[in-house]
Amino acid sequence: MPMLAIVNGTLITVSGPVIPNGTLLLDQGKIVALGKNLPIPEKAEVVDAAGKFVMPGIVEAHCHLGVMDFGVGEEENHIDADGAPAGGGGFGPAVTPELMSYYAFNPRHVQLKQALEAGVTTILTRPGSGKIISGMGIIAKTFGKSRKDMVLMNPAEVKMALGENPKRNFGSRNQSPSTRMGSGALLRDAFLKAKSYMAKREKDPETPVNYQLEPLVKVLKGELKARIHAHRADDIMMALRAADEFGFQCSIEHASEAHIIVDEIKKRNVPCVLGPTMARTKVETARKDFVAAGILEKAGVKVCITTDAGVVPQEYLRTCVALSHRAGMSEAGAIRSMTLTSAEIIGVENRVGSLDVGKDADVLILDGHPLELLTRVEKVFVNGVLAFDIDRDKEDWEKEGV
Repeated sequence: MPMLAIVNGTLITVSGPVIPNGTLLLDQGKIVALGKNLPIPEKAEVVDAAGKFVMPGIVEAHCHLGVMDFGVGEEENHIDADGAPAGGGGFGPAVTPELMSYYAFNPRHVQLKQALEAGVTTILTRPGSGKIISGMGIIAKTFGKSRKDMVLMNPAEVKMALGENPKRNFGSRNQSPSTRMGSGALLRDAFLKAKSYMAKREKDPETPVNYQLEPLVKVLKGELKARIHAHRADDIMMALRAADEFGFQCSIEHASEAHIIVDEIKKRNVPCVLGPTMARTKVETARKDFVAAGILEKAGVKVCITTDAGVVPQEYLRTCVALSHRAGMSEAGAIRSMTLTSAEIIGVENRVGSLDVGKDADVLILDGHPLELLTRVEKVFVNGVLAFDIDRDKEDWEKEGV
C-alpha cells in the first residue's frame, strides 16, 4: 500500500475550514497530514486533484445494504416500503432482539458496489422494520474482501420500529401488534422483561443467560443504542416516552414529523436520522418535507440524512442532501449531515466522517462541489486503497452519458 499525496484539490475537511489548493497525505490506511504547501515525501505516489473537490467518504447512518435484497422482483424477496413485511425481518415473533445482521451480511452484494461508486464508504446496515424489535445492525465499509475486512462494529445497535410497518405486518395475519397500542405494549413488555432479567443476573450471576434479552440489557446499560423507526409525531413520542421510562439512549429513524415536535426532541438531546424524504409511500409519511432538516438543524437537533437504501437507491444520498440544503439547511450542515454528523450519530466519528490526521483514509475526489447535482464522484479511496476510479472502472458510455 503506497503512501499517497493528493495535491492541488479543494479539501473539504468538514471538521475544520475548507483548504483551497491543499495537500492530503495518506499512508498505511490512515490520514497522516493535510494542509497547504506541505512537502511531498519522495516515496509518495502523487494524485493530482487540480480543479477537483476532495472530501471524506460519505457515511450512511441507516440502510439495509448487504443484509436485505431489494428490487429482485420475486415474490419471496419482495420488499414493501421501509422493508416490511416480506423479507424485512417481518415473519416470526414481533420481538427478536437476538437476531444478528452480521450473519446475513453479504460482502459481495451488488448494492454495496453501487454505494461505493456513489462515494458512500461506511454504512450502518440492519434488518427491516416489520417487527417491534427486529435485531442488531452492524457498521461496515462498502469495500473489502470479507466481513472481517469490512465490519467496523458488531453489534452496532438494536433496531426497533413503531407505526404502520409492524402494525400492518402482524395485523394482516391477525396477530399482535395490530394497533399502535399493541406496539407500545410489546415494546414496554420487552424492556420490563429485560429489566427484571438484568436484576436477577446482577443478584445471582448463576442465572442462565437469556440470549434474547441480553441485547436489551446492553441497551439499558448504555452499551448499545436503540434505533427506533418512527415517522409520525405520535409514534416518535411513544419512542421518547419509552426512553424516558427505561432510561435508555435512542435515535429516531426516518423522523418524518420530527420537525413538528422539535422541542420535545431537542430537550432530550435525541438525534434524528431523517429520510428517505424522496418517497411518500404510506399515510404516515404524508407530511415528509425537505424543510425538516433545516428546521431540526436550526433548533440544535443533531440530524443526518438517509436514503434508507435500498428503499431509495444509495446513489441518491447526495441528491437528498442537496435538496435539504435548497430547502433551508446550511451548506456546512448539509455536508456534515452525510459525513461527520452521520458518523457521530452511529458512533464511529473517531474513525470516519472528516479529513483529520489519524482517521481512516476514506477519501473522495469529485469533479465539482458535493452539493451540485451534476457533480460526479471520480475516485474513491477506502483505507487508502483506490477502490473506485471512474476512468478505470466505467465504460466510456457510462462516463459520457447517452
